[in-house]
Amino acid sequence: MDEKIIYLAHGLVTVTYRAELKAVYLKWFSEYDEGTRVKDAVLAALDYVRAHHVLHWVADASTSPHALSDKDYEWVSSDDFRSEIQNSPLRKFVLILPLPETGQDVGWVADWQANTLAKFGKDVSAKVCDSADEVRAFLMT
Repeated sequence: MDEKIIYLAHGLVTVTYRAELKAVYLKWFSEYDEGTRVKDAVLAALDYVRAHHVLHWVADASTSPHALSDKDYEWVSSDDFRSEIQNSPLRKFVLILPLPETGQDVGWVADWQANTLAKFGKDVSAKVCDSADEVRAFLMT
């Protein structure tokens, strides 16, 4: 697997570029941070996306026991964040759900795909995926 590390915050997230998926890949070990590391990771990923014209984004929360802080959730739900995405070449988003053993409440996931599509317009596709094969199939079509 060909990976380039873009950003690393120990215990929180590793952001890489994965050539086989043609995607920035955010592997969340926890999504909760009281500082700025969540925003820093997302902005580093977006900088890479713009600089290298990356079309795909994968947020892998499969092993994350904690959801975003209220502050970070507010930011990713904001017009500022939406503008950042719309002013990038991104066209496909994947969310890999927290696994049951993480204990994370995933009640928010039911609305994620619809909200993502509504926020980012007709040029963006979004999908919740359960497996690496499903991620590949979605991104490569």
